[in-house]
Amino acid sequence: MSMDLRTLEYFVAAVDDGGFTKAAARLHVSQPSLSEGIRKLERECGSPLFHRVGRGVVVSEAGTVLLTYARRALKDVEEARLSMIALKGFRGGRVTVSAPPALSVEPLARIIGIFCRKYPDVTISMLPTEEGALAAAAVASASCEVGLTDRPVSADLRAHPIGRNEIVAVLPPGSLLSGQGPVSLEQLVDIPFISSAVGSRARNLLDEAKERGIALRTALETPHREAVVPLILEGVGAAFLPWTVSREAERRGAVVLPLLPRVTYDLLIVHRDQPLTAAAEAFVTTALASRAA
Repeated sequence: MSMDLRTLEYFVAAVDDGGFTKAAARLHVSQPSLSEGIRKLERECGSPLFHRVGRGVVVSEAGTVLLTYARRALKDVEEARLSMIALKGFRGGRVTVSAPPALSVEPLARIIGIFCRKYPDVTISMLPTEEGALAAAAVASASCEVGLTDRPVSADLRAHPIGRNEIVAVLPPGSLLSGQGPVSLEQLVDIPFISSAVGSRARNLLDEAKERGIALRTALETPHREAVVPLILEGVGAAFLPWTVSREAERRGAVVLPLLPRVTYDLLIVHRDQPLTAAAEAFVTTALASRAA
């Protein structure tokens, strides 16, 4: 019998989440990949590990037996990984990190600060990308070792949640909505909006509002994301921005309002599913530790 850690991770997640769909979403892999991994594990075990009940699954007797050993194996490997990092006690080295602009502000800048204080002799190279999917693609193509993304990633990458972000409405200084709580899209129909690049979460939100019959008016379209905050501050219009970007705008006088319902998403640190350099391994560990800080 030859079991690999990835299929054991799939199995444990499916047990904990009570289904394949939720487990795949939490591990940031496609459901077909997770399902195939569990089928492979069932073939290796020679027994079904789950009983399918409606749209969910219930662990079988064989699965219950395997679960204890699977949890132990995953825990032992994690402890071994951390021990090896401590044992290396490395000095020097280089790690290349890719991230889109919004994530370079937060949380990447904070993670790099923690990392540089702990490993001052390691050089960090930043590979900028326009958006999160391209950061993940840079990791997959070996252009860099580690990436930060806010998009789902392919099954050949390892993804670890390190926080959540939120899309908020950022309005010009002095807006009449200042001081209000969360606002619905319907409350924003009289405000001109600045539209950003196609494919961005902000642009998608504007397009979805239009499809729902909510007539948000576009005053200006720009592919230059760095121009959006200055345009808001000049009173040209409002914009939907990630909360991590909105903080600077708020400090400069803009009005920041959460949306109702809230629009949130995971922030991930990703790397290839293979051994990392000591410096990259330490960077990933630092990012995961910063999540709990």
